[in-house]
Amino acid sequence: MKITQVESQVLRLPLNRPITAPLAPGSLPLAGDGPSFGGIRLDHLFMLAVHLDTDAGHRGLGFAYTLGGGGRALKALADADLSPIVLGENPLDHERIGQKVYWRLQTIGRRGLVSQAYSAFDLALWDIKGKAAGLPLHKLLGGARDSAPVYGSDTGWLWMTPDEIVEASRPYIEQGMMGVKIKVGNPRPEIDADRVTRVREVLGEEIWLAVDANQRYDYATALAMGRFFEEDIGVDWFEEPISCEDLAGHIRLRDKLELPIALGETLFGRDEFVKYLDSNAVDILQPDVTRIGGLTEWLKLAAVAETYHRPLAPHLLPEVAVHLACGLPGVTLVEWMPWLTRAFVEPPAIVNGRIVPPPGPGLGLEINPDVATKYQLPS
Repeated sequence: MKITQVESQVLRLPLNRPITAPLAPGSLPLAGDGPSFGGIRLDHLFMLAVHLDTDAGHRGLGFAYTLGGGGRALKALADADLSPIVLGENPLDHERIGQKVYWRLQTIGRRGLVSQAYSAFDLALWDIKGKAAGLPLHKLLGGARDSAPVYGSDTGWLWMTPDEIVEASRPYIEQGMMGVKIKVGNPRPEIDADRVTRVREVLGEEIWLAVDANQRYDYATALAMGRFFEEDIGVDWFEEPISCEDLAGHIRLRDKLELPIALGETLFGRDEFVKYLDSNAVDILQPDVTRIGGLTEWLKLAAVAETYHRPLAPHLLPEVAVHLACGLPGVTLVEWMPWLTRAFVEPPAIVNGRIVPPPGPGLGLEINPDVATKYQLPS
């Protein structure tokens, strides 16, 4: 079997709700952002969709995303650099193809946009594997379970009031989801404390609740807020409390807090994760399948995490995460962020509060042609 054709396009997809891009820890809000914000609002993302056609009639779909820019750069890398490498290759040889890409493009970027663009190709290779085998991806990965726990993650942005967070969260709770995640990291931490307290009071202590600082706190603030979240709120995890580059700070935080620390969405390689694991500085790993370079690399990290007895909670992309959580026993839950759902004909479904993978082979996904036409980024 050979790859005979590569097609790529970039979609500029609107977000269900605006999101807040982080400022540096301790930064003041930008003019016009308001006293309880502390970041720049983004209302769209860029999605790279890649189709790989084969001489056996299988068509693989893969995708990646970027926030705040990079859409055209992803497509340029896909068309000019990656497509010539994969054409003519056997799509079942994902290790051979991945090595070719790594060594050919190492000098222009072992991380960042190169790995993000290639992740779409790697996903497409795995989609073809599933279609060639006639199996959904989660069965190909091991078939650990038929559905997975899921939490809502688009209900608690910094610009939202506690009442707005509760209103946005209720539909998820009523569906039976395990709980929700709230963004924190305000320039005024007392606002975070008030928001989380009020949401917890309304939703109740039995609801799973996580907080995510997106690296906005400095160490002292993270420690103080971590103790508050732990002792007064009963938070289930504290995500990205400080800069992902501050390994020493995470070591100190984990030594002083019993509250589980989750991180990994902004780590771009297995070696970065291993440093955190070796230092006992993280409880829950959250690798992003697009930022780490694709499913192949994600699975290698999952094997490493298993040796350290650390659970994985994939960052975003429930369309892929559902297969990981249903395929591998070490993947404990799925983050429901419906950023890309509109792009697919039949995205994963929520049934009785749990996420269920599409029934078709491979990823079980198909790009909605009307959405692709409507939101395609002009060349």
